[in-house]
Amino acid sequence: MSITRAERTELRSVVKQQFKVLRAEVQQRRAELAAEASERVRQRYAASDKQVDDLNWRISEIVDQANKDVRDAVKAAQADSDGGQWAWSGAIHAPRIHHQNEDRFSLQTSLTSGIDAQAKQALLVLERQEADLLRQLAMGALETDEAHAFLRGIPTVSELVPTSRLQELEAAFDEEKGQPA
Repeated sequence: MSITRAERTELRSVVKQQFKVLRAEVQQRRAELAAEASERVRQRYAASDKQVDDLNWRISEIVDQANKDVRDAVKAAQADSDGGQWAWSGAIHAPRIHHQNEDRFSLQTSLTSGIDAQAKQALLVLERQEADLLRQLAMGALETDEAHAFLRGIPTVSELVPTSRLQELEAAFDEEKGQPA
């Protein structure tokens, strides 16, 4: 016994909804992995970050003391003067020290790129599986040879992007570099 028209309609709806949820779950998982990767990078460079934080704290303490010393010097000068207004244009501001680490940036970029590539691959697999299931449902409903022939006319990826094209591109690259093909 074959699947009824009503069952095909219902199955089509279920397949579409289920794959919509799966795509959202892939995106959610991508975000979770990206957060986990960022945390791992943060942990890996925690000692370096602490060193920078400690240095900035020490600089801040030095600048705070310098501001107190300047304030005290101005007050002393004012007390020793024979009048007039002594003004101070403003406090000294501490510079902010940053540490740039190329390895850290490269690691974060590499992890993020890998996660994105995995998510894209997973989404592609889902797209293929959904298309295959929907195609199976449609094929079962087709009754004429013309309808079946129509679907067989959809090209495959290997027909659209044959490996011979890759070989042509590689040969052209080798020619540009002066290497034998």
